Amino acid sequence: MSNNLMNPRKKLYALLALLITACFLVSCGEMNRAKRLVEDGNNAVKESEKYAVEADAKLKELDRRREEFPSNREQLGVVSQEAIELLDQAAGKLREAASNYEAAGQAKIDDKLKEYLSLKSQEFSKHVEHLEVAREIPKSVMDSSVTDFSLLNERRVDINERIEKLQKEWVDLAARAKKIQEENKEKFEQ
Repeated sequence: MSNNLMNPRKKLYALLALLITACFLVSCGEMNRAKRLVEDGNNAVKESEKYAVEADAKLKELDRRREEFPSNREQLGVVSQEAIELLDQAAGKLREAASNYEAAGQAKIDDKLKEYLSLKSQEFSKHVEHLEVAREIPKSVMDSSVTDFSLLNERRVDINERIEKLQKEWVDLAARAKKIQEENKEKFEQ
């Protein structure tokens, strides 16, 4: 008879152990899913950086040659189109990274990790806005309503002010995320 009493207890303990194991596996699965999304996001950021470096070179070329404007509009139009395409590719990769970080932040993970991932997603999204405004530089070169160098310069000043504002915002988001990471190193080493 005491054997029958032990069976329900053993079953209860076994069930409890299975429940704990299942919770642990779900938790580990969530963390692994989040890690994969972050890795994918990091890869997208690296690709974005490559496009952004190439786009920056094109923007610098436009800047060097803008004093000849508008007589060289056609030549600058080719460089402008290349810059726009590169900026679009960089922005697309950053959108992908932001999406991955946002999805990773939806996992059942530590709140500080969620906060970090949210800030990184916001940073990447703000950086996309920054790149979209930067697209206006080459677009202004191709804009037929921009008829002389002084008008091109006026547009450039306005665009640069907006770029600097957005850059400050995404750099601030990056600094806030880095602070969370530094203050919670043990959580990021998991």
